[in-house]
Amino acid sequence: MNHELARLEHLSLGAMAQVLLTTQALPLQATRSSAQINQALGTTPRHAWIVRRWLAALSRAGLLHGDDGHLAWHGTPPEAAVDDLPRLYAALGFPASMATLHARVIAQLPALLRDQTALAPLLFEAGEPVAVLGAYQRNRYTAAINAALGERARQVEAAGESLQVLELGGGAGATTAAVLAALDGRAMDYRFSDISPLFTIAAQRQFRLEPGMSFTQLDLDRDLVAQGVDAHGLDLVIAGNVLHNARDLRRSLGHLRACLRPGGTLLFSESIADNPAMLTFMHLLLSPAEGAPPRASDEVFLSAEQWRQALLDEGFELTGLWPTDDQPLAAAGQRLFQAVERGQ
Repeated sequence: MNHELARLEHLSLGAMAQVLLTTQALPLQATRSSAQINQALGTTPRHAWIVRRWLAALSRAGLLHGDDGHLAWHGTPPEAAVDDLPRLYAALGFPASMATLHARVIAQLPALLRDQTALAPLLFEAGEPVAVLGAYQRNRYTAAINAALGERARQVEAAGESLQVLELGGGAGATTAAVLAALDGRAMDYRFSDISPLFTIAAQRQFRLEPGMSFTQLDLDRDLVAQGVDAHGLDLVIAGNVLHNARDLRRSLGHLRACLRPGGTLLFSESIADNPAMLTFMHLLLSPAEGAPPRASDEVFLSAEQWRQALLDEGFELTGLWPTDDQPLAAAGQRLFQAVERGQ
């Protein structure tokens, strides 16, 4: 499985190289800065960070080299073997629709970066949004992370008669399903939330017969208590691949802590590094809206150590991190974090 993951990453680096070469943003034998590359490509300002992450990924792979902020090709740029996407996605456990969609996005990358077309309509043409996001989340790596998260949720003790659970950014419900399976038979109050009514309504249809379930819209960037969550009343907060969306991570962690009882548990999954495949695909959704302030940093994902420090600064102790770097599942760059509230 890791061989196919490496092939997908190599193919995606080839897609980046193809865009830079065919648009003459970075021709062979040329030397240019990232600003010059974005200018030559015609990248809209809100997507310029994506191209800079491409250049960083290509440099890490040894395909670009340079000094004083100027880059040139090193060796022969790889080709984007898009015809291999169906085999690779199938081997990684994704639905076939994801390979088709990624190929369409790769074909339109220059137009997407210039805002001549948008990613969201492409995604929705492939199916309704909840189904598309669900397909994106259905793969062997994410399934393993969600299963492990569910097992750790099962071990959390309730302060009262029933386990008080809040899930943030539940999206298409992949994490929800894994946790509910693990908690089957437990007395609990489980509050599914997302910022979008699209997902809360879909979750209500999917999980309405589960005992103890409720559904609501919550904004990670706003005070959760002010949005109706009881202060210090939760045993467990769950966030599946959502905390990186916080505009101010430390403030959002403070909001989470204010909802947890002393000694309560925070379980969340996150990527800890760029993924070349996603840099040519779903990461385009992470660009700020047109006219909004630019990203404060090109870095989307924190390292495991940065997460540990951020948690510590906001009153949490990191008590678990899985998989470890030496385990095969670590190759996907996803990690499961377990933290406890250290006392109000």
